[in-house]
Amino acid sequence: MKEKILVVGGAGYLGAVLTDRLLKKGYPVRILDSFIYGKKAVEKYINNPSVEIIEGDIRNIETVNSSMVDMGSVVLLAAVVGDPASKARPEQTVETNYLASQVVASSAKISGIKRFIYASTCSVYGVGKDVLDETAPLNPVSLYARTKISSEESIMAIADSTFKPVIMRMSTLYGYSGRMRFDLVVNTMTMSAFTEGKITVFGGNQWRPLLSLYDAAEAYLKALAIDYHAGLPHGSPHGSPFGRIYNVGSEEQNYMITSVAELVAEGIKEASGKEIPVEIKGDSVDARDYRVSFKKIQNELGFNVSHTIPEAAKEIWGKLESKEIKDPKQKVYYNHYFDSSEELIG
Repeated sequence: MKEKILVVGGAGYLGAVLTDRLLKKGYPVRILDSFIYGKKAVEKYINNPSVEIIEGDIRNIETVNSSMVDMGSVVLLAAVVGDPASKARPEQTVETNYLASQVVASSAKISGIKRFIYASTCSVYGVGKDVLDETAPLNPVSLYARTKISSEESIMAIADSTFKPVIMRMSTLYGYSGRMRFDLVVNTMTMSAFTEGKITVFGGNQWRPLLSLYDAAEAYLKALAIDYHAGLPHGSPHGSPFGRIYNVGSEEQNYMITSVAELVAEGIKEASGKEIPVEIKGDSVDARDYRVSFKKIQNELGFNVSHTIPEAAKEIWGKLESKEIKDPKQKVYYNHYFDSSEELIG
């Protein structure tokens, strides 16, 4: 039997997809989540003997410590995610993204858990002209990114021969999840095309790395399979024996936002036959503008992407068209509202 995985934030946007993949790979899963965006994503697991669900907040030390019992690895996804959500609740952002993350990592180490995977973000790069690898200077332009950098530093500071964390700097995610979000660029554009008949782009010349949720889940499976005793995979000379940092994504999906809009429109045309116009307006209020190198995760973990923006737009359009998602403007689909009022289906 495979080791049990604790997924902290397992009912979230990425957590819901990762939990599915872990179960399909034969891993028993314990989910720890505060369910601030509802429980819809985990309802299907209620009678699944391979899934244990704990409702709790990682700001509670007792909850964190008890969740570590009998775990083989820990994946920490839980956070106040995104710039708008962090602006809406700055105190909770610092408490959750930095202070509580320190507690979770320390608890895992004290509990004897060697494999600890932390979800960070490529937003730590902020603005940069070059293609940025893991050694590039960090240039955060938001509270969200600053808390993630602080967490990375605190987690790596306790790495040693018995506790080997992996930091995953995630590209901007896209795609359908059981805990859906419509505040991410690909998902927002698809929703706008469906509800308004057009895609509006502000600015559009800014660069951003994109990544499918499905590919993101595969990256975490790769990280969980790292064999430290065998050294670095594929003979790579880079990396630390006591912890690693990876940009997670692919260089072919470093896109200008205007290109993202065109790819979303392409996917919608495949799904519906409709030509969706793209309108360019003014400047973007989002200061982030960066391209990222993903050579390290490709070379060391053999990670490659297999999903695309048109594919995701097509799937999301289908969920909207079938009324599986009835009202994509409900607050539960947007992180910054912190609203758990779930949409009633049927």
